[in-house]
Amino acid sequence: MSTAQLKHYLNATGILACNTDIHLRCLEDIGCSWADAVELIEKKELFLSKVYRKRTVYLSPRVYYLLKQCRVQRPMPEPAQRLYELLRDIPCGLETGELRELAQMDQRTLLTAMDFLLEELYITAVGNGHWLNPNWSTYRYGTAEHWEAAAEPRPEAEDPRGTLMEFLSWSMPEEEIRRLIR
Repeated sequence: MSTAQLKHYLNATGILACNTDIHLRCLEDIGCSWADAVELIEKKELFLSKVYRKRTVYLSPRVYYLLKQCRVQRPMPEPAQRLYELLRDIPCGLETGELRELAQMDQRTLLTAMDFLLEELYITAVGNGHWLNPNWSTYRYGTAEHWEAAAEPRPEAEDPRGTLMEFLSWSMPEEEIRRLIR
């Protein structure tokens, strides 16, 4: 599959898992590659998060903006706030190692803070870091605001919950959609 086909799939379904999941299709299931996802990340046509069951998922811009309207972000704990403030000043993003060095955090604290920020839609992958092998790379992370500034804007929906329930209904069970929206 190509990047165009991945974009089409995301626009049609709204969400795709990075790895195998019981309720969601993943990159491998639809014949796409990591490189396809990275290309859409670079173009700001895909929003990476951990909003679904604390697992890495790819959201279409439409679903990201609808979720943003539905969900109330929890306040950031101090380590997450520190990372967010670092990322706020760097539009092109930072890799995890760079963040750890700048924030002077141990690995466990850093990953916990990163997971929180990804779960709450405060940050996302804004670009590719460096390739580890032909099928895997690191990401550069940045704020959702930086992603939004580079992505195509979307108007607010009158009924974001209803729109999400209807849009996602054929790609995941209703209970999972409710859990996603919370």
